[in-house]
Amino acid sequence: MIEHRAKFDFVVHFTNGGSLSAQDFRLDIPGSDISEDELAAYLIQDMRLLMAGQVDITNKKILEEPHKRSAIATSGLPQVTIDLARGNLSAAELVASAMHHPVRVLASDGESYKVSRLVV
Repeated sequence: MIEHRAKFDFVVHFTNGGSLSAQDFRLDIPGSDISEDELAAYLIQDMRLLMAGQVDITNKKILEEPHKRSAIATSGLPQVTIDLARGNLSAAELVASAMHHPVRVLASDGESYKVSRLVV
């Protein structure tokens, strides 16, 4: 079985100030592709980062490499990041986004939330 790793540069901006960055970081991924939003959520979960806000990912490449350990479970991780400071999003649009899969919401005050299920 072919295993894949993502190689990328990142900057995690924390909601309480400061940031964490890395270049040519490698992370085991469960498949042959991953979106930037999914990779950001995966990185936050894998590194157990608290108060993570905006995550900037650049230079992403998918490599065929053996995993260094078991990949973490990705089910239940946000697949989309919604930044409320970058646009007007109605409650109906937020509900529609979170009905089928978890989303990561960055509030205008910098706080970060995971919305995993909205029941309407």
